[in-house]
Amino acid sequence: MSDRRVLGFAWLVATVCLWFVLADLLRWGLGYFNVANAEYFGGGLTTSSILAIGVSLVAAVVCWKAPKIFAFCIETVQETRKVVWPTQQETRDHTVVVVITSIAIALMLWGFDQVFKRLFGVILNMGA
Repeated sequence: MSDRRVLGFAWLVATVCLWFVLADLLRWGLGYFNVANAEYFGGGLTTSSILAIGVSLVAAVVCWKAPKIFAFCIETVQETRKVVWPTQQETRDHTVVVVITSIAIALMLWGFDQVFKRLFGVILNMGA
């Protein structure tokens, strides 16, 4: 798949994500300021959704047409293709190391917590 096609797909996904985030933000903003969020097409689209779609599309087109942003994104796609991904065995081994380390540190913190809890209990009961 070409770099431009990968970038186009990523751009589409980012635009849709921006649309959903902006729609929620606008829905909240309209409700906060007591502005009607009218429904269109039988309730399928609201004012906040339409505004979010428009802003998302404008942002996507403006960013796509900006030469520096487009060049940066193409370079990012090209660099990502150079990544050497770990094998399934390496991933499994690293996951086991992380889980064991997390459990060991959790047990250590629990132990310190128990020691300090008893130590403070002794100190607080000294004066009573």
